[in-house]
Formats: sequence, C-alpha cells, structure tokens
Amino acid sequence: MASITSRASVLWSEPDMDFDNDPENQSFDDDDAQDGRTRLDKTIDRIGMGSYQWTLLSLCGFGWMADNMWIQAIAIILPRVQEHYDVPDNYIGALSSSMFAGMMFGAVGWGTCSDLMGRSTAFNLTLFFTSTFGLLASLASSFNTLCIILFLLGSAVGGSMPTDGTLLLEHMPNGKQYLVTALSVFFSFGAVLAAVVALLVVPQHSCPRTNNGDGLLCDVDNQNQGWKYLLGTLGLITLSMFLARMVFFRLHESPRYLVHAGRHQEALESLQMISRFNGSDLELDLEDVDDERPKAGTVNVNNTSTTAAAASSSNDRGGGGGGGGESQPFLSRKSDDVEVAEYGFDENGGHDRQRSLGDGDGDGEEEDAYMHVSATTTTTTTRHHHPPRTTQMMRRQRSSVYEKRVCSALPRWLRKPLWAWWDRVMMVLTPEWMGTTVLVWGAWCGMSLAYTMFNVFLPKLLETGSSSPGTDQSGSHTKASLWDVVIFTIGGCPGAILGAWMVNSSLGRRWSLAGSTFITAFFCVVFVMVDSTWAIRATTVGISLSATTMWAVLYGWTPEIFGTEIRGTACGIASALSRVGGMIAPILGGVLLSIDRAVPVYTSVVVFCLAGVCVLLLREDAGEGARSGGAKVIVH
Repeated sequence: MASITSRASVLWSEPDMDFDNDPENQSFDDDDAQDGRTRLDKTIDRIGMGSYQWTLLSLCGFGWMADNMWIQAIAIILPRVQEHYDVPDNYIGALSSSMFAGMMFGAVGWGTCSDLMGRSTAFNLTLFFTSTFGLLASLASSFNTLCIILFLLGSAVGGSMPTDGTLLLEHMPNGKQYLVTALSVFFSFGAVLAAVVALLVVPQHSCPRTNNGDGLLCDVDNQNQGWKYLLGTLGLITLSMFLARMVFFRLHESPRYLVHAGRHQEALESLQMISRFNGSDLELDLEDVDDERPKAGTVNVNNTSTTAAAASSSNDRGGGGGGGGESQPFLSRKSDDVEVAEYGFDENGGHDRQRSLGDGDGDGEEEDAYMHVSATTTTTTTRHHHPPRTTQMMRRQRSSVYEKRVCSALPRWLRKPLWAWWDRVMMVLTPEWMGTTVLVWGAWCGMSLAYTMFNVFLPKLLETGSSSPGTDQSGSHTKASLWDVVIFTIGGCPGAILGAWMVNSSLGRRWSLAGSTFITAFFCVVFVMVDSTWAIRATTVGISLSATTMWAVLYGWTPEIFGTEIRGTACGIASALSRVGGMIAPILGGVLLSIDRAVPVYTSVVVFCLAGVCVLLLREDAGEGARSGGAKVIVH
C-alpha cells in the first residue's frame, strides 16, 4: 500500500497553505526548474525501463501486429471471396471498404474510450472483439454477411494502434520514448504472418486455374474453403494474443491518465505496483505524482500577489507540446475570498464544466466561475506561446452551453457518451492546438490515401506490366502470387528498425518522417519508369522499406505531439482519417487506372509530397529534445 506522509496529506486538504518555505520543497522545485520535469516525470524515470515496460512493449506490439495482419488478410482473400460469392468487379471493393469503414469508427471510438474509461479497458477489449469477429467471419454464409462482420472486426482492430501506442508512451521513462517507434516491427511482421499463413492454407484449398490465371469450373463449397480457413486461423492467433495479455500479464492503469483524471491515490498505487514488478520497492507519496510544471512566474490580481504554477502542465514523457492541450487548475482571487476553480475530470471520466472547490457542483455556478483578470504577469523563460487560459476556457464554456442545448434533445443513453466525445473533439480543436491538429491529420490522411492507392493495385500493376506468359498448374499460380506477397512484406520489415534509429539520430522526428515520405514518392516514380523485372522488384522493395519507415515514425511520433488529456482522441481521429483515405483510395484508383496504369501511381506521388509538406510545417523543438534526453517534441 502506498505510504502517504502527513505533510502530503495536509497539502492536499489545505490548498491555501504556504509550503514554499519548506527547504525540501524548495530544493525539489529548484531541481525541477533546471530540467523542466515534473515530480511525476521524475518518478517514472526513477522506476526506469524495467521488465514491466519491456513486457508491455511486446504486448502492445500484438495490437499493432493484428492491425496489419487483418488488412493484409483481406487483400489476400478478396479474389477468392469474389469467386466464392460470384461478386461483380464493381462491387467487390465493398469488402475492403467495409473493413476500413469499421477501422475509422473504431479508431475514434476506442481512442475516446481510452480517454474517458482508461487505457486498460481499450487495451484488453480491442483484441478480444477482433478475435471474436474474425472467427465469425470464417463462418459467413453470404457476401453481405461477410461485409457486416468485417465492418465490426475493423471497428475492433482499428482501435489497437492508437490506444496501444498511447498506453506504451505514457509508461516510458525519459529517453526511451523512441521505443514506441519500434512497435512498427510488430506491424511489419503482421503482414508477413498473414502472408505465410495464407501460403500454408490457401493454395491447396482454392479453385484451380488455367495457365493464364483464369478460373476453371469449381465447386466453391468444397474446393474454395481456403479463405475461410485463413480467417479462422488468424482469429485463433488473435485470440492467443488476447489471452497473453489477460493470463500472463497484469496491466496497471496508466499513472499519467489517473493523475489527469484526478485519481492521484490510484496513480500512486499503480506506480508502486509497477516498481515492485521491476524488482524494486520505491517509497512514494502523493507529491511524487504531481504533474504540474515547475513554478515559472508571479501573477498579481487585484493588488494581491499570488504565486501561480506555469500555465502549461507536463504531458507524458516525450512532451506532447509541453502540455498545451491540458486544462489546468486556475487560481483566482476576488477581494478577500479565494476560490480555486478547476476544469478537470468528473467521476465518470468526462469533463466537468467549471466547478469551485469548496462549493457544490452546480450548473448555475458555471456562469460566475470565470472572472475578469487584470494582471501583470512576469514569467521566466517560456517555451510556448499559448492563448491565455481564461480566454480559451471561456470560449469552450460558451460553445459548450450551446452544444449542451442541442444534445439535450437526444435520449440520455446516447446524449452522455456523445457529449463526452464531442467535448474531447472540441478540446483538440481549440486555438492553441488547431494548427498542429490540422497538419497532423492532413499528414495521416494523405499518407494513407497515397500508399493505399499504390498498394491495393500493385498486383494488377505487376500483372499488366509483365510480358512473360504463365505456366501454372492447379494451385501453383496462387502459390506463386503469395510468395511474391511474402517477399514484398519481408522487404518492409527493416523499415521499423530503421525508423526507430532515425528518430533518435540527428535527423529527429520531423526530418525522419518527411524524408521517408519523399523517398517513398521517389521510388513510386522510378517504379513507373523502369521495365526490367529486377528493377521493378527492387523499386517495390524500396517502396515497402521507405513506406514502413514512414509509418513507423508517424505512429510513434503522433502520441508525443498531443497532451495526455486529449491524446487518445487526437490519435484516434488521426487514425480514423487514415481509414478514410484507405476507403477513398480503391475507388479513386480504379477510376484513374482505367485511364492509364501510371496515373494512380503519379497521383500517389503528388499526395505523398503534400503529406511531406504538412510534416515540414510542423516544428520540432530541439531545445526540448535536448532537455528530455533526446526525446524531441512538437511545439505549436
């Protein structure tokens, strides 16, 4: 059980006490002022990178592996499903569109769930539902039923990457945030795993083909069951991943989430259990989970001098823009009465409007919660230039009152979660985050659109560009195609390791992401221009390697950009927008392919370049990176 000192207990029960004269506190504050870390940051650094963090890294990797594994599986089974249910060409795209649509909703839903209900809930349930719907998909009796199940499967697996990346980042000590990028190793092997399993079960259980690849007469109920075996096998593999999370490991809720949810005691207990898991037993108290930035200035209100904490609080390790997205306690004095107004989490995980500590929570107090502050502020060095907190909070309050009236017409069971989700979205789109959010979301959507447009038509592009006739017997054509898929997916595996190295090099996150994006576009141009077999294979491997590096940096960097309070929602919507790009790409690419085989590729090149420009417009604070031991963050 956590040990709580009497001084810490008094601190939390008496907000007005002046503990600045305490030599111990002064020493701690002076130390904080030197490196900018909060007490919570230092506590996590004291725990270090132990067996708990390494185990969590592996288990979070399962979620990333499952995501790409199922995406690759749908691409593999698509021609078999088309033959099985006799689906016309202009309708078969609904299969992959269903999957991406589900992923879009899943990314938003599970991202918000992780912000409202906790990281551990989304961490455990995403793989459980993925395995369940994967097994059900193998039993589908019609094409429409299969599309519906794949939509549900996508809604589950689509939440794995944003929530798992967020959870891992919040447990990483100083200097180890780059390991989030290494999760992409699992992402790459997910595609390899799907291709290898397909190679083992699909060819001998698929309809035979002629030498030119055309299908022969086939009894699909008996001869074309390979795609169902593939879905069932992957469903069991996903179930084993879920059981590994539940049986062999006990996940403790993210301490950063608990602190920002106002559950400091639970955060303290979580940190102590993690410490014991790593083989040590640190003596901690409530002061050690304080996530406020070191004191940076003095605010004079109504001729009363009040020492206030810096406007921005600490995000998780790695930054998130220095906490710009966090809504922090706000000190205000009115004559001789002192009110401490807090904008934070309610007991249900959502946001309270403005409430006064010491007074009851009442809607009628909202209108009086904010007071006009005429003050002269003297601060030390500041890293961010955010709008005043009071202005932001008043804007949010005014918009919230209007939105609340609109939502009041909805039934309560729908109004409460919808209102909580909308409140999160509005926090991401506040003026201080707007520019960063738009650029990040634009990069996600653009990269997904460009890569999917190339990747989904790659087999057809290779076939139309090949001049050698087929010499296939029954099953050998399918096996040869799947071998090409295996080689292609293996070619991208080093990209994850390369990305992890690049972000920790002098290039940093911004240039690593922009550079890999532009290199992917370059290889796409070369792919269209070359004719020889070896050159085409070399360019496809180059595209796979550079694109995997691009995704590795993007997925690892995005959680660092946003604050703890909004990270799940921001990352979830970014992932959802990437699914939107994935839904648009097959439709747009099909139209462009009818014009010329090179047009979709050149379109991908243009979109890749636009996404790279979005990345370059983001600014990476080298000073912050140096302060945090090499983990660079975004400023906005």
